[in-house]
Amino acid sequence: MNTPAAVVARRAVARWEFVLVLLILAAGAWSTTQSPFFLDADNLLDLMKPYIFIGLMALGLTLVVIAGDIDISVASTLAVSVVVFADVWDHGLNIWLACIVGLLVGTGLGIVNGVLVGLLNLPSLAVTLGTLAAYRGVAFVILGGGGITGFPSDYTRLGIGYLGSSIVPLGLAFFVAVAAAFAVLLHATRFGRYVYAIGSNREAARFSGIPVDRVRVTLFAISGLMAAAGGLVYASYFATARADAATVALLDVVAAVVLGGVNIFGGSGTILGVFLAVVLIAVLRNGMGLANIGGETQSIAIGALLLGAILVGNVMRAGREQDIGRRILDRLQRKGVPTREAQATAGNPATQQHRNHERS
Repeated sequence: MNTPAAVVARRAVARWEFVLVLLILAAGAWSTTQSPFFLDADNLLDLMKPYIFIGLMALGLTLVVIAGDIDISVASTLAVSVVVFADVWDHGLNIWLACIVGLLVGTGLGIVNGVLVGLLNLPSLAVTLGTLAAYRGVAFVILGGGGITGFPSDYTRLGIGYLGSSIVPLGLAFFVAVAAAFAVLLHATRFGRYVYAIGSNREAARFSGIPVDRVRVTLFAISGLMAAAGGLVYASYFATARADAATVALLDVVAAVVLGGVNIFGGSGTILGVFLAVVLIAVLRNGMGLANIGGETQSIAIGALLLGAILVGNVMRAGREQDIGRRILDRLQRKGVPTREAQATAGNPATQQHRNHERS
């Protein structure tokens, strides 16, 4: 029965976000078998606390990947931002002014990546692989192997405190607000449309008048800013700043983006999907912790889930392409186009923009 409600329901079920919700429920059901306290409201909200900085970095990386690039230097950018923030605070600067300095440093490091990739047209994987090592080295040059602690309680409240007198963690509320802002930016603005267009076909976007180079630099700047923001949350939660901060976080950040349904080749993805993927990773990590599963085994599980998401995503995209191609072919045939010509038209790269519109 093709009622409007049935059509909406079928479209909702076919979306990757629906699959993520099912996976979250399945992970939660398994976690309840590991501890009767898992379903406690305090635990359900607090389990996100250690992964807020992962989510913030994933939001910035999402825009870069949708545009057809990659930034694997985010964890090192976080480290430099954290040690600079902590160092200037330790030398007497106000804690909130130090936070601004940390955000500016992260944005600047992102701009460096953006200039190398967007203006000099160097491959983003090679560039950010280099800055992954270089930025981490800079962090150790600034702070060495030690750490800075003793941050004011007003600052550490961001990572461990709660919103007013509620049981909602302040960091979680901050993450939800930032995710909502990113959703508006990506899905409801001209800039967001530019990002999708660049990821779908960079040269076609350039010929359409989109300032491709400027947008790409901006995206890397945003990625650096979000890495720095994640670093500030990281330091407030763990109450320490070290040059080796978030060393193993890259796997979870990339997993959140890919698990969220973002096409690793660019052109598609949603903020909601990435948000749900962060929740899924937090629930899985929490459940595996309750089961006393070691960190190495947890990484294997997350890596396997990442590979599975890539495989399933490719299969789903191939199925959608075939379905869209069939619909285009049917329309052309109804208009009287001969079968051979219709098939050629439906399979022509010139119809890609139409297909992308159908997919959205």
